[in-house]
Amino acid sequence: MKGKPLSILLIEDSPTDALLLSENLQEVTEFAFDMEHADALGTGIQRLAEKTYDAIILDLGLPDSTGIKTFERVKAQAASIPIIILSGNNDRGVLAEVMNAGADNYLIKNSADGNRIAIAILSAIRSRLNKQEIL
Repeated sequence: MKGKPLSILLIEDSPTDALLLSENLQEVTEFAFDMEHADALGTGIQRLAEKTYDAIILDLGLPDSTGIKTFERVKAQAASIPIIILSGNNDRGVLAEVMNAGADNYLIKNSADGNRIAIAILSAIRSRLNKQEIL
C-alpha cells in the first residue's frame, strides 16, 4: 500500500529524539515517510524556504526559540503546511494554547509509537485537505 513517500520536516534539537522518531516511523508498513531533520528553528525556517513538505513535526523547545513563539514563527513561514507539535512535557495548558493558535495535532515524546506518529501526520494532512475543500 506504500505509495509516494510523504515529505516530513522534523524540527527537533535532540538527535536522540529525532533518531527515535525516525526509527518509529520506519516501523509503519502501510505508508512511506521521507523525513528531514533540522536541529534549530533557524535551520527549519531555511529549509521551509527552500522546499515544500507535506507536514512539519515541531518541538517547541529549541536552542533558538521556545514555546508558542516557535510555533508562530513556523506557521508564519508555512501557513499551508500541517504542523504537529512534539512536546516533551504533558503540559495541557501549553498544548491547548498551541492548538488554539492553529496547530494541527500534537505528540508527546516517549509515548508515541510509529503508528501513533503516522496517525498524527496523516490526520493533520487529511484535516487540512478537508478544510481546503470546504473553502
